[in-house]
Amino acid sequence: MKKVLVGVLAILLVILIGIGGYIYKIIDAISNAEELAIGDDSSQWEGEPDDFGIPDEAPTEKETGAVHVLLLGTDRRNRNENGRSDAIMIATLDRKNGQLKLASIMRDLYVSIPGRKDNRINAAYSFGGPRLAMQTINQNFNLNITRYVTVDFFGLEEIINAMGGIDIDVKEKEIRALNSVLRELNNLDKNNRKSPEVTRAGVQTLDGKQAVAFSRIRKVGDGDSERTERQRRVITKMFKKMSSINPLKLPDLVASIIPYADTNIPVSEIISLGTSVLGVKDKQIHQYRVPAPDTFTSQTIRGMAVYVPDLEKNRELLHEFLHNRVSPSN
Repeated sequence: MKKVLVGVLAILLVILIGIGGYIYKIIDAISNAEELAIGDDSSQWEGEPDDFGIPDEAPTEKETGAVHVLLLGTDRRNRNENGRSDAIMIATLDRKNGQLKLASIMRDLYVSIPGRKDNRINAAYSFGGPRLAMQTINQNFNLNITRYVTVDFFGLEEIINAMGGIDIDVKEKEIRALNSVLRELNNLDKNNRKSPEVTRAGVQTLDGKQAVAFSRIRKVGDGDSERTERQRRVITKMFKKMSSINPLKLPDLVASIIPYADTNIPVSEIISLGTSVLGVKDKQIHQYRVPAPDTFTSQTIRGMAVYVPDLEKNRELLHEFLHNRVSPSN
């Protein structure tokens, strides 16, 4: 399977593909990408192809008008391992309310994983790839998710570089941690493509490695909670950057992005979703985080520092965010 693409591609691709005048050139680029719809590891998809662990009582897309895509950012250090899902997000096209939504799930959330012991939610991807990750989220949160897009550091870096970088407001307190992660990423680069360290605070254009390092900062501010906010910020900035690109350059950009895709979304559906996204008047990406404040306790279980959620309350709040209209203040 080709190298994986950043989770935001689930939104970015549909926007790009839906732009009139370039659609056939883009379809041709997608058609030339090998095994686009197969997934990261076909051996993980044995059995029924539609076994996503969807509970019988989970609301359907027809009922809610919401299309969900699971975005998974993995922490693998080489391409021969699954790694754990360092970032877990649900990207939603809410057709009924005309909104785009992005919900982060904190990686240390302690939940039931089908066929395994209870564990951190990010372990599901390590155990069984995107399918088990979807099954875990569907069963714990009573959702109907059947689509995914996966990314690792390397794919995210390449995509952001292809876009010419993204503008991020780096805080003074984040510089040291950012550069610490950046040095690790530079050392992992077998092609010896080093990115310079960030030397100042403020709004600046970060290249792919720098942006990945920014999204992985954890020990600054409110720990993993603040890191999920940084991850959503990177996705939002990428969304805005793609939206502002000259349409004449879009087909070539899409062709450069496609080789990094790891998704099970068929080309025909990507095009259909693109049309829908283009029709959404509210271009703000509304954001949310699971678990919600005051709905979990921090505990140590089997030597792991985890967040034990009030699952019923978080399930209720997540459904409210995903399926109801979100006010601009949220």
